[in-house]
Amino acid sequence: MDKRVVANKLVADFGKTLTVPNLELDAQTNSCVLVFDGELLLNIEYDAAVERLVFSIYLEELPKEGAEPLLRELMGANLYWHRTRGATLCLEEGTNGVILVYSRSVNELDGPGFEALVENLVGQAEKWRRRIKESAPAVAPSAAPVLGDTGFRPIFG
Repeated sequence: MDKRVVANKLVADFGKTLTVPNLELDAQTNSCVLVFDGELLLNIEYDAAVERLVFSIYLEELPKEGAEPLLRELMGANLYWHRTRGATLCLEEGTNGVILVYSRSVNELDGPGFEALVENLVGQAEKWRRRIKESAPAVAPSAAPVLGDTGFRPIFG
């Protein structure tokens, strides 16, 4: 059987589990996107060259300053995937965004395995997203109010 057909069936069956009717891979991009909790976007893409599904979630942008300790932590977590439960934390250099990625051969997946994989990935994404947000340096207040200051700032245009 065509592996894309198998991949699409896995996606469609998962959609039924989530009560998302007609969930399928887009014919042109071989992908679909699911949104969890209104903010986590899970991209599922079929890679025909190696007959696998690639799952990815954009987490957050790296802090502009002082990112080295966080990067060291992310790299350490990737070692043997011991703190990512099989996923890989990646840096998208163009956007400075951290992305959590996991791939699995279509031959290795079934319905319960697909569901467990997504559940694991979303859990890891939530954990690492919190960690990245925690690592951002505190932002200093823009201007301290002056006694008698009403807070009104005229806009000139």
